[in-house]
Amino acid sequence: MDIYTQFALYVAKKLNLRPAEILDEWSVPELLVTYGYYANEEAQRNFEDWKSLDPKQRMKVQRPKEYAVYFRGVM
Repeated sequence: MDIYTQFALYVAKKLNLRPAEILDEWSVPELLVTYGYYANEEAQRNFEDWKSLDPKQRMKVQRPKEYAVYFRGVM
């Protein structure tokens, strides 16, 4: 399974769509941005949950990444 199929499966689950519909009808940039948006939401929630832990508990848990996908502006 290639990376685009994995992204389509993730996005399809979030949007309650069929993965084939995404792969057939969406452009690659559209899929990448949508995947990045939802993956970043999830990563941000995990990071905020980690940050809200007591400092002693925080030391026991590996720090999650704040962002799953980094978006850069065009220069």
